[in-house]
Amino acid sequence: MLKADKWHSLVTAAGQLFHRQGYEQTSLADIASAAQVPLGNVYYYFKTRDELLKAVVEERLKASRAKRAALEALASPRERLLALVAGFEEGVEENTAFGCPMGSLCQETNKQGGEAASEAAGPLRDVLEWVTRQFRAMGFREKEARENAARLIGARQGSTLLANTFKDPQYIRMEIVRLKEWLSALPANKERKKT
Repeated sequence: MLKADKWHSLVTAAGQLFHRQGYEQTSLADIASAAQVPLGNVYYYFKTRDELLKAVVEERLKASRAKRAALEALASPRERLLALVAGFEEGVEENTAFGCPMGSLCQETNKQGGEAASEAAGPLRDVLEWVTRQFRAMGFREKEARENAARLIGARQGSTLLANTFKDPQYIRMEIVRLKEWLSALPANKERKKT
């Protein structure tokens, strides 16, 4: 196995294990085993589990940005937001079983605080900022754009938490329908009063 392949295998395995069994419950030995890489080789690439966390977060950020870059080809910010919400259907079963990979990692690392918590928040913060930009492009002032973005991302995270808690993907699917209806009904490009 080439160096780049080992690195990628370790990061992929770490991301899956952090999602499925939790950051705190995942050891470097678990990751090495899942990646089919000798434990000693893990230390060549990553000295600590926190270094692996940083690599996992960077890979999730890259993947998330690539998906959103594809959405940028759509003609309007409303279409981009609707497509983002439609994409929530992807991975519904996995998210029902284990929760949102980004949200659950944020929750877990926030309990410890420190750099791990800050690192883990990066992808979710990035999505929130992108969604805020879409609402601004629809004509919403900054405060409204941020509130709308928080509502959309909060609905996503909340429905995933319920689906995971009660092992029922319908919570996610119902929220997708509600979010699409809400986005479709929002006025765009109207003069708005400052609040």
